[in-house]
Amino acid sequence: MQTHTPDDFQAIAKDVSARWDAAFNAKQPAQVAAFYDAAASLLPAGSPAVSGLEGIERFWQDLFAQGVVDHRIEIDEVVTGTELAIQRGKWSAAAHDASGARQTFGGNLLLVHRRQSDGSWKILNHIWNL
Repeated sequence: MQTHTPDDFQAIAKDVSARWDAAFNAKQPAQVAAFYDAAASLLPAGSPAVSGLEGIERFWQDLFAQGVVDHRIEIDEVVTGTELAIQRGKWSAAAHDASGARQTFGGNLLLVHRRQSDGSWKILNHIWNL
């Protein structure tokens, strides 16, 4: 398989991030989960790790039920090789508190992508902090 340059993977990561954000913001947990490798793990800030596609889909479904909206991924750096690529950046989102006031929050993000047999990339590890 060919090795992508960081510039090549930068475009791939930008596209995947935009489509991931769109699925998240449409509150489609199955579509969000489809971006993950079959062996993927989420490592959410302050919570236990979540592994497997069913668990990942359930995690996002539960988060949507809490009213989290307007997710956005910003890319700061990518590093890529033949089978794995790393994406570092920031994330942000919002929710409404009990009084209806909009609260924004965000943090740092690290994604490890794994090349699939069809040449596409899926998220293997997803870690973030607040």
